[in-house]
Amino acid sequence: MPGGVDEVLVSVRPRVVPRRRRSRRLSRPSLVLIGLIVAGVTGCAIPVVAGNAARPADRTTAVPASAAAPTPSPTVRPTARRSVASRPAATPEPVATATPKPAPRRTSRPTVVVPAPVATPRPLPTPTPIPTAPPPVLGGPLPACRAGALPVLSDVVTPHHAYADWALSLLDTRYMLPASYAPPDLEPVSAAAVAGSGQLRALVMPDLKEMAAAAKAASAPIQVFSAYRSYAYQVSAFDGWVAVDGWVAALNSSARPGHSEHQLGTAIDVGSLGGAPPWNVRDWAATTKAGAWMAANAWRYGWVMSYPAGRTDVTCYAYEPWHYRYVGRAAAAELHAAGETLRQWLWPQQ
Repeated sequence: MPGGVDEVLVSVRPRVVPRRRRSRRLSRPSLVLIGLIVAGVTGCAIPVVAGNAARPADRTTAVPASAAAPTPSPTVRPTARRSVASRPAATPEPVATATPKPAPRRTSRPTVVVPAPVATPRPLPTPTPIPTAPPPVLGGPLPACRAGALPVLSDVVTPHHAYADWALSLLDTRYMLPASYAPPDLEPVSAAAVAGSGQLRALVMPDLKEMAAAAKAASAPIQVFSAYRSYAYQVSAFDGWVAVDGWVAALNSSARPGHSEHQLGTAIDVGSLGGAPPWNVRDWAATTKAGAWMAANAWRYGWVMSYPAGRTDVTCYAYEPWHYRYVGRAAAAELHAAGETLRQWLWPQQ
């Protein structure tokens, strides 16, 4: 049946509708290119349909049956760009966050508590045995200060230890004041219009004031660095020198508690106004104007240097050009005229 066959062939011959419809569409490479351009301008990814691939999420009508399977163009082949066109929209890159470090695991090891260091008081050196002697016979020769290389010590209350005996109280390595001795008439040194700090007995103030004024007029102003010291204060002062110099050396430059003339309230350590402490100055009497003026003129106002240079054998203490004791103008003039030290002058009067 040739004619029947022809009719069948004509009835099933595909229509050229897809080719016409494709002619009105953009080619797949064009769609890919447009999608990439739009994505670059807007900063986001836009899905692009290649060929006749269905987009169920974007279409709301069904595709006609006649267009469901169009004949592919012989000139266009799928390329790798299809994978780019069908790539899903880019998702925001996750922001990196710091991952917290896990806390260190506790172990069963016991915690060792290390106590804070505690300052241990520095023990004072053990005193070197010092020769002691019974109280010297009053009225006899002046007792020696040393036995060989060591000082001779004893703790005898000085015969003149009343407050009214201030001018005759002998204090050295043997004689001392009671621990309770504290003058009742102490006044600040400022009462004598002199610079410095500390207290002195009221009876010394007039002559101290005149001496300070005379020193200032001579362009050698003075300052009080130390005045009255209690028995308790001298304990710490002497122990401090022992810690620095040792027991024997401290005995040569510092009085033991009760043996210091400062406890009388009539002795001062004096230095240059505004200058360094005189014990930190090499030979304050010889190298400073104030020191030289005091050495030459203090006796005129009732003050004497208790421990002059080169007389350690009779004073029992090292040279201290800054240490002066008040004995009154008459006694100071007599002592100066005799050329004696204070200890030599006081001994016969005990």
